[in-house]
Amino acid sequence: MFRRFWKLMSATGLMLGLLMTTAGISQVVQAEEETAVANQTKYIHLEPAFVVNYGSTGRMKYLRTEIALKVSGNEAAAAVSQHKPYIRNNLVMLLSAQESETMNSSQGRESLRKVALDEVRALMVQLEGSPLIDDLYFSNFVVQN
Repeated sequence: MFRRFWKLMSATGLMLGLLMTTAGISQVVQAEEETAVANQTKYIHLEPAFVVNYGSTGRMKYLRTEIALKVSGNEAAAAVSQHKPYIRNNLVMLLSAQESETMNSSQGRESLRKVALDEVRALMVQLEGSPLIDDLYFSNFVVQN
């Protein structure tokens, strides 16, 4: 009788231990998943597309481009989205101040992308105390000279 009781208790203890270990692992995995979701890459598309005239001399020249901002996490996405009008304004001013040499070469466009990224990151530091934006991408880039 005592042996049977001991086997039953050992089996019960083993099962209880396994359940507790599984529950602990489950909580750790859940916490890691929540952290991964919070740090997940998000893209904020600045819509509608930017259509600006640019250049200081000669006939009117136009640019149409779509811009996406890369951020990490929901908090950064929310903060950046809150300031979209201000970001758009600064980007319109930056894009319209460009010259044909910048707009018509791939090196010029890449340079413009980096300047635009620096501009919006500086803006977010001013507004939120942190750059929050990881990168800036032109989804398309069409110029009319």
